[in-house]
Amino acid sequence: MLFEPPIPVLLPHGLFDEDGRCHRQGELRPLTGREEWALAQAGEQLDPRTVSALLASCLGRLGDYRDVDASLAAALTRGDRHHLALHLRARMYGDRLMLVARCPAPGCGALADVDVRLSALAPERPDAAPEVLRVVLPEGTAEVREPTGEDDAVLWGAGGTREERSALLWARLVEVEGRPLSAGDWKALPARSRHAVALALAEGTTAPDLGLMARCPRCSAWLELELDPFSLLARELRGGAARLETEVHVLAFHYHWSETDILALPRSRRWRYLELLRRELEGHPLVDGWS
Repeated sequence: MLFEPPIPVLLPHGLFDEDGRCHRQGELRPLTGREEWALAQAGEQLDPRTVSALLASCLGRLGDYRDVDASLAAALTRGDRHHLALHLRARMYGDRLMLVARCPAPGCGALADVDVRLSALAPERPDAAPEVLRVVLPEGTAEVREPTGEDDAVLWGAGGTREERSALLWARLVEVEGRPLSAGDWKALPARSRHAVALALAEGTTAPDLGLMARCPRCSAWLELELDPFSLLARELRGGAARLETEVHVLAFHYHWSETDILALPRSRRWRYLELLRRELEGHPLVDGWS
């Protein structure tokens, strides 16, 4: 069975190795039916470890890393992971994304269409990003890095309040004068220092800007949306799960392939075989010009 070649993708941030080299150029292959099915069965909020496993199966190469496993995928920044998800979604459904949002204004509740181009959310960044950002504070020089999939996995399993989880995350991201911080250390920093660190990360991040805004067509209020690329992809695949089951049934019935073999195909290959089957059953030539 034939497979599509991977497409090149340039990560906004990249993965830094122990020698300080940044690996940004990757090869991304399309989702197979098996991965489509796994995402379709996932909940509304995806476990970051599930996302890491998905990316590991889709990334054929990343810089000098020829084999990308789940631990390497977890080491990617949150922004790089979202960047890859946007590329996967665009490859499956196209660059255009139509969303519908409900106006939150009291007494309104009108529905507004939001038209998004994914390529505008995830443009290629030609310049390499620094591994860490440096901020001069009264307490000393702070180094802050972008959150990774592993950070998100730790937060996923952490209990406590939202404030406690936020402090845990910042403690993982920030060092002051080369000294790692605890969650208590982060909360003990003056508010001005914490704000300076947060501002430096917000201004220096390489992550896609996933905050969307639109006008309500009825009351002209502003609507704010925050796009989660992986949840979006899972929701769309969930809507097509019944079709995937039908595709497996038809191909298995007519070609006598196993479910495993069929689910190993990307969508474009499944649809190509289904089209050939349709043409044959309708008596059309399989290739134009053939009798």
